[in-house]
Amino acid sequence: MRSVARAASMAVLAMLAGVVRPAPAQQRPDGVLGVVRAGGAKIPYAVVELGTSMQFGDDSGAFLFTHVAPGRVRLYVRQVGFRPFDTTLVKVPGVPIVLAVAMEPLVIELAAIQVQVPRSCSAPGPPDSTISPQLAAVFDQLRQNAERYAFLADSYPYHYRMSRAFADYDLQGKVVWSQADTVRLLSSARSAYRPGRVLFLGPGPDQKLDTLIRLPTLADLADSAFQANHCFYYAGTIDSDSGRFVRFDYTPGDSLRYPDVSGEVDLDARSFQIRYATIHLTRVGRAMPGLVSTSSTIRFAELYPNIVVPIHMEGQLVPEPRADVRTPIIRSTETWQLLDVHFERPLPGMHQGP
Repeated sequence: MRSVARAASMAVLAMLAGVVRPAPAQQRPDGVLGVVRAGGAKIPYAVVELGTSMQFGDDSGAFLFTHVAPGRVRLYVRQVGFRPFDTTLVKVPGVPIVLAVAMEPLVIELAAIQVQVPRSCSAPGPPDSTISPQLAAVFDQLRQNAERYAFLADSYPYHYRMSRAFADYDLQGKVVWSQADTVRLLSSARSAYRPGRVLFLGPGPDQKLDTLIRLPTLADLADSAFQANHCFYYAGTIDSDSGRFVRFDYTPGDSLRYPDVSGEVDLDARSFQIRYATIHLTRVGRAMPGLVSTSSTIRFAELYPNIVVPIHMEGQLVPEPRADVRTPIIRSTETWQLLDVHFERPLPGMHQGP
């Protein structure tokens, strides 16, 4: 049964308070520049879009777009936990635009949202804002977390080093096999989600080719294909020693006849930043005969202010009981821990990451 553990390796706004005002061209770049704040405090690393260009603000909330073509252009500012800002600017040749963007914290009456109990997923897709605007607003925070993570991974690729530990346990809870190593991964090296295609061939812990499980990353939650093939249910607020969280459950559509994933996502109830995600493989027996269940829990934390990355993952596989082996395995575990991160190019306003 040790091969089962190896084969199933789980390899994870605003209001514009200031006035748009010109500044002498000899003193400032001929573009669009500004700063994002809330109540006088800086908002580091807000996502700022100007037309087709998108960037993170820097660690002090400042942003700058140079070589902006004359004419009308849309400005859109987003930050998890704040109301979005959406406006149109008019760029005059040779005249820079200087902005002061004041963001308002997002206020959602969580108590007014009805907890949903999933029975089936016959109509997959995000919550309908016309039916439940408050629920849709919370889901939008989940989507913003995912979009920020995808933008970070693609625009500021980083190598991250993680320790891995594998173990098999017998009926008495003793470790009968274990292995540990360290791997280095690239944030932008990920494959796109495909409905019902979560199994693939790849090297396990012993480097032998076998069937592996492709767990979705946070970026998948922003993927249109993932959203179109899953239902999302509000599970209410969850209190724990770590704080209060807003939980969403998700499950694949009833039309998917092949193994896929279901799970839960926990957002901090105050900041709406993602903190935990739990993933379950569906149709386990069909996916990997000999397994009863498999699940993984991922913990997220801020690497820098408002820059959230996964830092810890724990996976567990439960095999079917077997009487024909000398040492039956009751569970196999896998643990990943973030050791360090190295950005290929530093975030705006920052020197090279730790």
